[in-house]
Amino acid sequence: MTAAENMALDDALLELRGQGRTPNTLRFLQFKPRCVLVGFHQCVQEEVRADYCRTHGIEINRRNTGGGAIFFDENQLGWEVLCDKAFFNVTLPDLSLFRRLCLPVVSALGFLGLRAEFRPRNDIEINGKKISGTGGTESDDAFLFQGTMLVDFDVDTMLKALRIPVEKLKAKEIDSVKDRVTCLRWELGTVPALEAIKAAVRRGFEQHLGIRLAPGGLLPEEEALFRRKLPHYRSAQWTDQVQPVHQRRGSLQAAFKSDAGLVRYTLALNRRQKLVKEVLITGDFLSYPARALYDLEAELRGAPLDREWIRAVVRRFFDEGRLCIPGMSFDDFVKPIDQVFQKAEIADYGIPLEQCDLINLANGSFGEILQHRPSVLLLPYCAKPTGCDLRYRKACRTCDQPDCTTGAAWRIGRERRMRIATVVSFEDLWGELMRMKADGVSAFVGCCCQPFFIKHAEDFRRAGVPGILLDINNTTCYELDQAREAYAGGYDKQTSVNIELLNSVFGALDVFRAPPAAH
Repeated sequence: MTAAENMALDDALLELRGQGRTPNTLRFLQFKPRCVLVGFHQCVQEEVRADYCRTHGIEINRRNTGGGAIFFDENQLGWEVLCDKAFFNVTLPDLSLFRRLCLPVVSALGFLGLRAEFRPRNDIEINGKKISGTGGTESDDAFLFQGTMLVDFDVDTMLKALRIPVEKLKAKEIDSVKDRVTCLRWELGTVPALEAIKAAVRRGFEQHLGIRLAPGGLLPEEEALFRRKLPHYRSAQWTDQVQPVHQRRGSLQAAFKSDAGLVRYTLALNRRQKLVKEVLITGDFLSYPARALYDLEAELRGAPLDREWIRAVVRRFFDEGRLCIPGMSFDDFVKPIDQVFQKAEIADYGIPLEQCDLINLANGSFGEILQHRPSVLLLPYCAKPTGCDLRYRKACRTCDQPDCTTGAAWRIGRERRMRIATVVSFEDLWGELMRMKADGVSAFVGCCCQPFFIKHAEDFRRAGVPGILLDINNTTCYELDQAREAYAGGYDKQTSVNIELLNSVFGALDVFRAPPAAH
């Protein structure tokens, strides 16, 4: 079935099961043509390389369940359970239910000769590598819980089709997605027959749940409802229902990654009227009920530009049970709000709002760091031309090559009598941070891509040196799946320092007198 057909059928089966009109069901899914499916709370533009997908015949659609974007080709198998809540005596969300529904698939992999483990909150792994991710949703008295089974995985196409968010990668973890997933072919050296895989999964559920499964086709009522729902799931209204607010002027964005998932806030602001015009909350977390975030976004639309007011609204949703996210606390969920307000406060120093979104802070507010008078400038080696003989060295001869922004940034730093260094690897960066700490450096300015900062935010915090980190221009190693090479100082493409942004920050430093009034 196509992606739209599979999503429409999921909706139909869940609705009828929730009304008690159809039996509990174990369903297997296959997709043709291959497709990308974003999670219910995700934005296609942020998660998918749509141009690549269109060019290569990859369908794009949206799941009814939360979680992250996934790539499905014809070789993958999906499995899902549609069941009455009373069967498990649960009220969602219930983290124990995730384990109970994943363990049958762990056993199924055992029947195929593989030792797998359940990894909270909702993954199945073999030797630390993910082979099945899961997620779910609910309707009335029933729930849907679904997962993947990576059979023969085309990881290269997946990397080209998806924008893998670096926030999902843990600190110190190898940066390549290829080292974080596996499939049956890689583990077994061959691909089992599809019917053998299905039989193993069937056997796993029968043994763990003490049930007997009987094959059956769609009931007439299921078929009819599926046909009625299908046009909606084929529409752009469904697939593109989450739009990227951050592409509009006057928007700020921040993200936080916890063990329970990634949450990203985007706020469109009217600073003159001190209002939040729009709020978009996206991520790969699981939330119940599924549409609760839309209610929260609606309540925050037009809110006063007041951090505590917004936090209070979100807290009320949690306290009243209107929004439940398994494994994620209120404090985790609102951390990006604090980051967005930190960025908004930067505009009080005369920096345009669109530039504020390109600034990240470590160990202090913007005003506090300015007050420390930054004396060190750190620049990325990847901004030097690929043919420069000093590209992988810390020095710069400040030549006048028109395609080298590093030289321009170096000259700006020299005019301010700053100590300047090119950072050539993560270990080199850590050495610079430790050197600054030992020398009593009060603050620094650095240039790196936003994905690098998000990934290493904890490292910057741990170093303890206040810093202003400015986004760089052009494609980064994270976009090209070369973060491992960049980490070791071997990235062979060129980025550029955002000179305009650098001058804006130094301009704010020049006119700095005292911190403005807080919001």
